[in-house]
Amino acid sequence: MSTFLGYMLVAHIVLGLIGIGAFYAVWMGLLKRVPKLAFLFRSSLLGFLSFITSWLAGGYYYVEHYGGAVKPIIKAGEYPWAHSVVMETKEHFFLFLPILAALVFLSLALLKETSFENQGIRKALASIAGFIVIMGIAITLGGILISGAAR
Repeated sequence: MSTFLGYMLVAHIVLGLIGIGAFYAVWMGLLKRVPKLAFLFRSSLLGFLSFITSWLAGGYYYVEHYGGAVKPIIKAGEYPWAHSVVMETKEHFFLFLPILAALVFLSLALLKETSFENQGIRKALASIAGFIVIMGIAITLGGILISGAAR
């Protein structure tokens, strides 16, 4: 693997973790009695941009290296299901993260301070942010499992 592809893989991982952390902050912020809209907006923007950039870096790494070099090793190894089940699940989950992140970000961008008096809106956004965090953690654990299967 080239140095550049190594950087793409690291960027994919680090940016994904930043996105998870940012949406954890959004989730917890929405659960506060008096949420700070500016903080939630900035955190959701950071999370959204992190997920998009991680998506691009991971996609580049997958197309340029994983598909031709790593996937055959996993398929021929002791744990071929690591790709067939875990990687496929991870890929499909990850398709939704930037979309859900955009939904939360755009909702926060369009909401006014008075909208936060509506508990239904806050609970719905908190539920989506929490779901993003849980999906992100599942994707991270799947990546760890896949990395172990490639060794």
